Amino acid sequence: MTELKIKIPKELEKKMKELPTDVSQFVIEAIEERLAERRLKRSTSFRTLLLKVFDRMTEESRLSDEDCLRLGKEVNKEVARRYHLVE
Repeated sequence: MTELKIKIPKELEKKMKELPTDVSQFVIEAIEERLAERRLKRSTSFRTLLLKVFDRMTEESRLSDEDCLRLGKEVNKEVARRYHLVE
């Protein structure tokens, strides 16, 4: 495991005294949470961009939303059946 040494401002140090005794575990969890938030933010940005691309690709489609949902469900069922995920 890598060791990390940081300088803590006095004000923050006072607040940290309210934490449980295992400050290391608290910091590890905080870093993991922050990384997860960043991944989610990037994922959300990518998803938004992808939806815009799909909207442009399908803007002249004559299918209704209901048709698209029905077709999507049929595709999902066939994929699940092909890979033996359902009987």
